[in-house]
Amino acid sequence: MNRRILIIGGYGVFGGRLARALVRAGYTDVVVAGRNLEAAEAFCREAGGTPAQLNTDTEDFSAQVAALAPAILIDAAGPWQAYGNAPYAIGEAAIACGAHYLDLSDDAAFTAGIATLDADAAARGLTVLSGVSSVPGLSSAAVEALAAGLSEIALIDTVILPGNRAPRGKSVIRSILSQTGKPLEQREGDQWKSVNGWGSIRSVTLETPGTAPLKGRWASPIGAPDLRLMPGRYGAASVRFSAGLDLKLMHGGLWALGQLVSLRLIRSLESWTGLLKWVAERLAAFGSDRGGMGVEVTGFTAQGTCERRSWTLIAEAGDGPDIPAVPARIMAGKILAGETLPGARACLGAFSLAEAEAALKTLRVTTAQTAAAQPMVFA
Repeated sequence: MNRRILIIGGYGVFGGRLARALVRAGYTDVVVAGRNLEAAEAFCREAGGTPAQLNTDTEDFSAQVAALAPAILIDAAGPWQAYGNAPYAIGEAAIACGAHYLDLSDDAAFTAGIATLDADAAARGLTVLSGVSSVPGLSSAAVEALAAGLSEIALIDTVILPGNRAPRGKSVIRSILSQTGKPLEQREGDQWKSVNGWGSIRSVTLETPGTAPLKGRWASPIGAPDLRLMPGRYGAASVRFSAGLDLKLMHGGLWALGQLVSLRLIRSLESWTGLLKWVAERLAAFGSDRGGMGVEVTGFTAQGTCERRSWTLIAEAGDGPDIPAVPARIMAGKILAGETLPGARACLGAFSLAEAEAALKTLRVTTAQTAAAQPMVFA
């Protein structure tokens, strides 16, 4: 049986973490691919796997993929919002050679649009999933667990707070900058409302038992697939998504630059990617290597009471960057075990929170669930 897993961007920040995790888990046929063969070879000498050169911009890209004969193709490269006029060329190449496809997309439009491949994937009996990462893969697993037994969901509120010492890939920084100061659509009270990316700041504290809290971290609105997909999936009246930078100097600086974009004094910060990556690298020694994620679901029980339920994750000692790779590790195993349905869709509820927490046990991570009565304004 073919069990080859091909990872595009396999020596990058998240692709590299995924490749290492698969090799440690006993997958013996992991192909680490990217534009730079020397980088792939160096990675595989240290972490395992088989190196390969693969350039998505070449005319014979599909033939290159077919020659590698993967059972599963995983796109961990990105940034997905910059894939141009043929955004699903990688997924199409996977389907053409009979491979299942996963990606780690954090872009709402891209992840929702993967459904355009549904008919072809279903016809070939292939599973094609987008957003197989912290969002919406892991966040939706938390939402489904927290929403159990609720008759109505009023609010889904998710926040991600990475540590400052976490490695930053160029595609991640570009994705952040593409949203900074730009309008984002989010659901508020059953209506769509426009807010600016990184346009406001709130203080957030995340806690799990027996672990030092992440206290007073700043967070701001940012785009994510959750904003677009969860209102329809879960019937939530409001859906919010925020992220924060560990250092208030960096977070506040990004907020200030975003004001220039929102005032149209600067068109976009995307062209600043190289400069701001350089600045972030100079500040990498400061702050913390601890990060976290929180998901809250507020809704009504069958008895008519209102509850706020939360799932919190805190990652220790630099293990935060491993978390976006956990959903892809879970889904690769489920695909190879024949436990997934064919077709192309966003990764919503594709695995359970219990499965996620079992996979997270390989990392220095603590999690907790809480529930509390939520007072209503008009009781």
